[in-house]
Amino acid sequence: MNKLPWMVVVLLSIPIFIIGVLSLIVGTTRPGWLLVGLVLLALGALLLISGLRRLRRLAEISPEALKTEAVELARRLGGDLTVSQFRAEYRLDEKTAVSTLEALVAAGTCKREQREERAVYVFTGLLPAIVEKLCPYCGTKLPVRSALRKCPNCGAQLELTKT
Repeated sequence: MNKLPWMVVVLLSIPIFIIGVLSLIVGTTRPGWLLVGLVLLALGALLLISGLRRLRRLAEISPEALKTEAVELARRLGGDLTVSQFRAEYRLDEKTAVSTLEALVAAGTCKREQREERAVYVFTGLLPAIVEKLCPYCGTKLPVRSALRKCPNCGAQLELTKT
């Protein structure tokens, strides 16, 4: 989306707001200017608030911000994310949500899996890892909680590995 029209709206609100304040000052001696000052203040405030809200929303739905937010949402949801979850959380249209998630797939951040009738994007880096003690020679796997430092089968030094 184009930010330029909303930047112009915000910049246009500033002189309208200033003229409204000046009109209020003049309205202290000439009562006719009081109403003009109030109208200009209200118009300036309306333009400023609407412009800033729209600029903030455009910043929220920029492609870079959406990628970051998608990873954060997947982290909160345990590593899996669907298009509908992403759309509901950030009030996005289908095309934007799908293109953002597919860009993450293309970047290698996640992978797309088909589960039943829907696509699920799995962020493998966010999934919990299981650490085990593993013997490099005979392949014996032991839980990390065990006090052993050497393999009970062959006597080799055990190594910690993530799965």
